[in-house]
Amino acid sequence: MGEPSWKEALRECEKTLERRDHERALQVKSLQHFYDELENLLREYPDEQSKKAIMLLRPTLNHYEGFANNFVNMMENPVDTCMMWGLLFLVFKLALGSARTGSSSPLNCITKWLEKIGHKLRASNACSANITSEDAEKVKGDTVEVNKEIVILWLNIIMTFRSQGVGHESWLDGWDSLTKIYETASQNIEDAVKRIEKVAEVAEKHARRMEQMEVFQRLLSLDINKQETATLPCNTLPVAENQRFFGREDILRRLEEHLTPADTSSRLSSIALYGLGGIGKTQIALAYAYQNLDVLDAIFWISAEDAYTVQQNFSRVALDALKLPKAHSQAYQENMVLVLDWLQKTRSKWLLIFDNVDSHDVISNCWPVSKHGAILVTTRDALVASLPIDTGLEVDEFGVDQGAEFLLSFTPNRRRQDGEREPAENIARQLGGLPLALNQMAALINGRNSSLKEFDDMYTKYEQRLHKQKKGGWRYLGYKHSLDTVWELSYQNLGDDARACLGVLSFLAADSIPLEVFTAEKPERLPQSLAFCEDELRYAIPWSSALNLTWSRLADALDELSHHALIRKNITEGTFRLHRLVQLEYRARLADPQEDFDAATKLLLEKFPSQGENKYNDEEWLIYERYIPQVLALARNYNDSQTKATPLKPKMNFITLLAVAVNAIHDNDTANVNPGMLATADAAYRKCPEQERDRLLWAFLRSLQCMYHLSTAEFTKAEQAGLEGLEIRLELLSDSDLLVALSYSWLGMAVGGQERYVEGLELLLKAGKVLDGPAGDVPTRKMVWRYNTSRNYYCMGKFDEAEELLNTALAEADRTESWYQQV
Repeated sequence: MGEPSWKEALRECEKTLERRDHERALQVKSLQHFYDELENLLREYPDEQSKKAIMLLRPTLNHYEGFANNFVNMMENPVDTCMMWGLLFLVFKLALGSARTGSSSPLNCITKWLEKIGHKLRASNACSANITSEDAEKVKGDTVEVNKEIVILWLNIIMTFRSQGVGHESWLDGWDSLTKIYETASQNIEDAVKRIEKVAEVAEKHARRMEQMEVFQRLLSLDINKQETATLPCNTLPVAENQRFFGREDILRRLEEHLTPADTSSRLSSIALYGLGGIGKTQIALAYAYQNLDVLDAIFWISAEDAYTVQQNFSRVALDALKLPKAHSQAYQENMVLVLDWLQKTRSKWLLIFDNVDSHDVISNCWPVSKHGAILVTTRDALVASLPIDTGLEVDEFGVDQGAEFLLSFTPNRRRQDGEREPAENIARQLGGLPLALNQMAALINGRNSSLKEFDDMYTKYEQRLHKQKKGGWRYLGYKHSLDTVWELSYQNLGDDARACLGVLSFLAADSIPLEVFTAEKPERLPQSLAFCEDELRYAIPWSSALNLTWSRLADALDELSHHALIRKNITEGTFRLHRLVQLEYRARLADPQEDFDAATKLLLEKFPSQGENKYNDEEWLIYERYIPQVLALARNYNDSQTKATPLKPKMNFITLLAVAVNAIHDNDTANVNPGMLATADAAYRKCPEQERDRLLWAFLRSLQCMYHLSTAEFTKAEQAGLEGLEIRLELLSDSDLLVALSYSWLGMAVGGQERYVEGLELLLKAGKVLDGPAGDVPTRKMVWRYNTSRNYYCMGKFDEAEELLNTALAEADRTESWYQQV
């Protein structure tokens, strides 16, 4: 939308207006001409009501002028905006000339309309400072739309005055219609301005964060001209190449045309694939990546479900792919900056893929500042396909012909018959061409060795039965077909173990779930539904030979899910992934989602050390690395359920899981996920019945909140939370308990942070006394206490004591090779 659309609006004015009005409008060519005409109107209408209306209009005119200038600057060819000023003059002159008076007169209403629209234009104008020439193309269509809405509204006002006349009997009917036209136009203008504001907001955030990232990169790199040594070629693609990838030739061609990862002399290029869930965006991105694997030096895949996962994926690039010498396994944020620095400086050919981006905020902190390379983004949100991304490309459903070809290609085990094309087309038509649905049905056809005709008949019968049962069909925004039958057929024949597995998986992170999530050191604590996790017959599963798992039940259950195309395995990583729609739909069909949610909670809780048992070594960190994303996904699903008719109930196990997860990364939370987990845990605890509450768990939460407030320098809040936690622990635990020592230590830091150093030292020394006993057996506990007490001594001016403690702590860190010295 651009000049042609605006010219169409001008032609509509010329065709509709009376000749005298059209000629008069063309005489008012600018804001200055409009001001001159207002002076004439003041002389023509000297009454107080008219003077007041003119005075109210004047301040608004600057907003119209600013918008007109922005509009002209966006157009590729010169455009004439005199019609905007001319029509505005006619509208106002006719309103002044109306004979009606009072609060409902045309003059009062129209003056208010013009003022309200002016305020919307002011909001649009405020965005211009952040919208660069690259952004302009993204907002041009909305800017033209706003101008068209204004011009057509004014045209309707003029024609209502001319055709109805203020004194006529039909005036009231005409005015009611005009009011509705204004309300529609006003809403359309507001919607367009909001879209413009969104682009401007993203552009401003991007520019600001790029400045911050450049500073961060300069600070991190000791030698700006030195290129970090990297291992090439390399990639972090999450799954093996799909040898049966089908179709999408046109999209792949357009990606090849726009992205230029192999051309190191061209600028950085980027594109977003957007469309419905299940439409195949991720598969297209994978196909493009593998298509270019041999011609590029590096391809990096970043799962972008949340900021934590993004940092974790970049860290994997630094450590496992590029093998950058300065990278450390626990330093997610620093590793991410190392990778961004490498992308900026390298002359290598690279492609970066952000998969499943739901918000610009997730990628704005990690968008490379580079002169070459290529970035591919997949997202369900068309609004994400804007700055800093060059352009967006929508992925549509398969047509009937393509859908039929897909089924024929993906059902090699079907019983073949003559005339297969027609039932294949029928199935594709009923599924609306959604690739995920077609893939699910292809797996069922293969598994049952049925013909396409038999399956088509069965599918139709299922549809009719579901309709009789008044199941309206689950639908999601933008997709007009029901998927109920797809899911009914996919899930109906799953065994109990496979259902239990899928129930757990439906609450976890979709992109990379560790296979060993189903193992437990103390399986007797698991619910009966997870009994398959403790079979005595142990066997190494071929596709994850590093794990010693139950072959007879767990492996069978996972293979069953794989054969139904509900999960996909990553043999190298020992993980599997499943589609978010599979998760969403299975959760919606669970008879008792609470049971599966609790089962997932218990499995994850088995992976984390309880409070006081953390060792903070590299082995422990690997556990956190694999399972923190799963805890975050579980918490998101819990929070999402709280707005539904039957929300998930909070239980102590879930709150404990959140607490131990926060505790695990409290000193290394570079993605700032702990505040969200703490808020969820706090709200969940308060929802629990009084008789179920564990006061020691509440003390744990308050202590964690104390630590968080220490990290944000909110020392008063830290003291309040830490004191409450300490009082509970002193009441319920021995004075020599490690948890009491930890509370003393954190409270001492909170007090010291308020410059009450003597009081703070007293608390820290109480903690040290406890740690001198059995509670201090874990070396890192005493080491951290020495760091904190050394800081307090330093602030008191006791430098010798501070130096002695600090040197001891550093020596202990070197001896234990603790990651505490790296973060």
